Amino acid sequence: MAKPNLDALQADGERQLTEWGLGDDSPAADLGAVLLRDSAADVAIAHRLGAIASDESAELLRRLEHETTDKRVRKEAKRALYRLEQRGVHVPTAPPEPGPAPAIAAPIEGYVSPFDGRGDQLVWLVKPQPAGVAHLFAVLNDPEGMREAALTPVTRKALRTLREELERKHDLRLVEADWHYVDFLMHRAFDWARARGTRMTGDYPALRAQLTRQPAPAPQPPLVLRRVEAPAVDADPALLAHAPDLLEEREFRTWFLAEEQLRFALDELAGVRDSPLVLNPMQQQDRYEDVLGRAIDTLFGGEAQPSWARRLYEMGYFFAVTRRPQRAAQAVAVARALEGGSAPRQVPFCAQLVRTSLAFFVQRAAEQEQEREKTSLVLTPQQALAQRDRR
Repeated sequence: MAKPNLDALQADGERQLTEWGLGDDSPAADLGAVLLRDSAADVAIAHRLGAIASDESAELLRRLEHETTDKRVRKEAKRALYRLEQRGVHVPTAPPEPGPAPAIAAPIEGYVSPFDGRGDQLVWLVKPQPAGVAHLFAVLNDPEGMREAALTPVTRKALRTLREELERKHDLRLVEADWHYVDFLMHRAFDWARARGTRMTGDYPALRAQLTRQPAPAPQPPLVLRRVEAPAVDADPALLAHAPDLLEEREFRTWFLAEEQLRFALDELAGVRDSPLVLNPMQQQDRYEDVLGRAIDTLFGGEAQPSWARRLYEMGYFFAVTRRPQRAAQAVAVARALEGGSAPRQVPFCAQLVRTSLAFFVQRAAEQEQEREKTSLVLTPQQALAQRDRR
C-alpha cells in the first residue's frame, strides 16, 4: 500500500525497512529491534510507531528521541509522541538531560556488492560525521587483491543518490554488512595486492586510519554462515545438484568465462573437428566430454579453487540479505564443495558455467567459418567435407 506525502528521507527509510523484511503491519517490537541502525529507517520507524497506539510504541519513541544523534529523527520522534498523547496513550516522562559525556566513536556502517564475472567487488565503509559522512570505498578483486581505495566526505543525500545511480545505471546493488567484516575484506585484499604486486590506487592504510584506530582485523569466516547453517546445506545434496540454477539470477549475468581463459580447450576442440580421422557422433561426444572435464578441473581447480569458493560464499550472503534463502543455500553448497576439495568437474555449477561458455565460442567460431566460406573462391578439403556434412 502506497504511503502518502513521503519525503525523500522517509521514502528511503521505508525502502530500507522493506529490505529488512518489515512490512506495513510489522508490530512495534519488530520495529524496536532495528532502532538506531539507519537514520532514514529511524524516520520511517517514528512515523509507523506514531500510528500504533500502545505503551510500547511510546517507550520506543522516547528511547529514539533520547538516543539518536540525528536532529531530523529526534524531531520525528517528538511529533509521533505528540500524536500518541492526542490519542490517549501515556507517554513516559523524558529523562533529565545528561551532563557532558565522554566522546564515543560514531558507529561505522559497511556495504558490499556481489562479485562480477571478473572477480571484482565494490565495498564501502561509512562513518557519520557532524556535516555528513566519511565514505571509504574500495574495489577488490579475488584473488588479485585491492585495486583502488579512496576516502571522500559526502552528505547522506549524496550517498543515497550514489547508491541509487549505481543500481539504476549499472545494475549494481550494495547491501549492508557488518562493518568489521567489510574492514576484514579490505585489509585482506590489501595484503593480497602487496604480495602479488597488484597495482593499487590510493593509500589504503592512511585512509583507513581516518575512520578507525582499531588494530588490523583478524581473519573471519564467511559472513553468510551467520545466516545459512552449513550442516543443513551439507545434509541436502539437492542444493548442489540444482546450483546451476544460480546462473539464472541477474547477479550472475557477467559470470561468463572469457575466450582467452578457454583458449586451450577451444584449440583442442578445433583439433578434434579438423582431425583427418573420421569419428562417429558417439566418439565425438566422448572427445568433447573429455576436453570439457579437463577444462573444468583446470579453470576451477588448483590455486583458483579457494578463490571460487570465496566468491560463492559472498554471493550467498548477498542472496541471503536480499531474501532469496534458496539461492543463498545453493551458493553455499557450491562453495563448500569446492572448499572441501571436490573435483570441480563433479560440481554441477562449475560444469554448467564452462559448458555454456564453451558452447558460445564454438558456435561463434562456426558462424565465422561459414561467413569466410561465403566470400572465399577456394575451398579447403576440410571445408568441402564440412559443407557436404551440412548438406
